[in-house]
Amino acid sequence: MRVTAILAEEVDPSLQRRWEQLRLADPLLASPYFCIEYVQAVARVRPDVRVAVIECDGLVQGFFPYQRLSARVGAPVGGRLSDWHGLIGAPGLDLPAQELLRACGLHIWDFDHVPASQLTFERHAARRDASPVMELEQGFAAYVEQRRAAGAQRVSQMLRKARKLERELGDIRFEADSRDPRALAQVVRWKREQCRRTGVVDFLGWGWTTAMLEQIAAVDSPAFAGRLSVLWHGDAMLAAHFGMRSDRAWHWWFPGYNEAFADYSPGGVLLLKVAEAAAQAGMRHLDLGKGDDPYKRSFATRALPLLEGSVMVPSLDSSWRRARTRGADLVHRSAALAPARSAWRQLRQWWSGREVSRAGG
Repeated sequence: MRVTAILAEEVDPSLQRRWEQLRLADPLLASPYFCIEYVQAVARVRPDVRVAVIECDGLVQGFFPYQRLSARVGAPVGGRLSDWHGLIGAPGLDLPAQELLRACGLHIWDFDHVPASQLTFERHAARRDASPVMELEQGFAAYVEQRRAAGAQRVSQMLRKARKLERELGDIRFEADSRDPRALAQVVRWKREQCRRTGVVDFLGWGWTTAMLEQIAAVDSPAFAGRLSVLWHGDAMLAAHFGMRSDRAWHWWFPGYNEAFADYSPGGVLLLKVAEAAAQAGMRHLDLGKGDDPYKRSFATRALPLLEGSVMVPSLDSSWRRARTRGADLVHRSAALAPARSAWRQLRQWWSGREVSRAGG
């Protein structure tokens, strides 16, 4: 195995063609996160993005995109905003993950959305999860019928809400692919307000993250595109969503809605509108992203299995990481150390903020 780490912009047309061949050969690489266009869009605002080119017997067998949090600690491209990551390689490709990291100059690579089929990372997984999807290969009408047959009442409720919107407000318009920068700015504002309201880290306030969305929004090619979808009432935005699509999958990413119209559930109505547009565009599924939100259980028809864990090369970095993890487990489990939990949480928050700062957030 020969591994060469290069800048994302150095993935030339011949490597891009090979990347696309490998991606198309594996149905589990359908997500737009596995497209070279996504990696290069993030790289335009994150100079620490790299791509490891993996060769075996003189033939490129895979690519491993990553970004650096520090000199020796790596993360998925897009950091916490990455909902799928891992190898772009031939199905069944099994590499020694620690050797891969050494070749990239890394001691640690954390992951939480790797396809469960990727043997390279399976042995380093600490737990398994899944990403719920709405299957659309048979068309939107078939999807709705499947959900009704499964007893998922929320889909029928949202269809009724859509009719109520039309009946009571009128002048309702859905735009599947808006190019209005004001609409994208509104999505960002809604999401940041939601983060502050719920106490979640304001990840769109880091600077580079919003710039990343703007870069993705500017891409529109057959294999990859940013997608800003808006539900309008006249000139008023009822709800909007920013996501992206590959040639096979549409990814549900950043939704937001106008609280003045909350009684009409515009967010749920928009989700079905986007699913219908995705089906019309020939998408196999709409990926709702990992999470246990009740609406995902209602709208999803199945879930794609994924892995969470860390690859660690023996080093001072990995020893420190393991010591932190053991300390956290000890404090969490021991009743005698209950008074120390608050201090430990503060220490973890400080360290998390430090890592975000090092990552350019």
